[in-house]
Amino acid sequence: MGNELVIGFSDQMKKKILITGVTGFVGKNLLHYFRDTIHYEITGVSRKKSKLKGLNSLLDYGISYKDLFNQNKSYDCVIHLAGQVIKISENQSSDKLYREANFELTKKIYKHFLNNDDSKKFIFLSSIHVLTEVPDCVIDEDYVPEPFTPYGRSKFEAEQYIESTNHTGKNIYILRPTMIHGPGNKGNLKSLYDYLNSGLPYLFGAANNKRSFLSIENLCFVIKEIIDNDIESGLYHIADDEPTETLELIDKISAISGKKTRKYNIPLSILRVFAILGNYLPIPFDIHRYGKLTTDFVVKNDKIKQAIGKPLPITAEEGMTRTIKSFINNQ
Repeated sequence: MGNELVIGFSDQMKKKILITGVTGFVGKNLLHYFRDTIHYEITGVSRKKSKLKGLNSLLDYGISYKDLFNQNKSYDCVIHLAGQVIKISENQSSDKLYREANFELTKKIYKHFLNNDDSKKFIFLSSIHVLTEVPDCVIDEDYVPEPFTPYGRSKFEAEQYIESTNHTGKNIYILRPTMIHGPGNKGNLKSLYDYLNSGLPYLFGAANNKRSFLSIENLCFVIKEIIDNDIESGLYHIADDEPTETLELIDKISAISGKKTRKYNIPLSILRVFAILGNYLPIPFDIHRYGKLTTDFVVKNDKIKQAIGKPLPITAEEGMTRTIKSFINNQ
């Protein structure tokens, strides 16, 4: 009888966490990060429950969106990760596809959260790319958004909807991460690694720009701190403490992989001419891509660190080393 009372009390004290998009890169890493946290009861949401089968050992419950919208269960924290993040070809339907995944779904989940009086915290994973693709200064939370892509526009529309609603009595967090990386990531950093690993030369040696990245461990740490502590509601940029120089990153990839990379210092004026031509010719290089490859993209993370009151656990260098080694191990 005593054991039953202890077990019942223990379950009652667990924080109920709902995670959408749990089968994605961030979702899976977050589940592994939470694995040893015994005071969480985690529900994962996917469009099809069959996709959750491989995560059964990390989830207490697995449900579909239909299940979610048909129930009235309260959660201590809803973490909304789901959305369209894979770049699709820019055509007339791309805006619609991104809007449905990143705005309409967010709106529906957020309204469901608001309608339950006992649900407490809502974390929306937006993106730093709601602001710009080519910034003209170091970015903080006061930077005025000018989203360039359908992805950025759809995420910003979701942000605006969340901020426009009355959420008295609830804690709402909009997180704008920079480029996230870590083991299992298949984004732009993996594409750069694959390009260099193929033996092709790097043509932008004349532009040693700086970019802010985000180690997945640091993102998971921030989310857990928000769940467990009384953090002020608001908009927060999430990035590693130190930006990474592109040429330094290329040298690191070469050193860890053991494959030397040829770097050519082609004058930027020549590359810019080719980029302008790319605006009119069917080649995968235009003035927009030129700007991304040559311009700094540095993001300040002071606000979130002050709110948490703790340093980030992983340095930019340590996180990048782990990611590159994971690329090699998974070849």
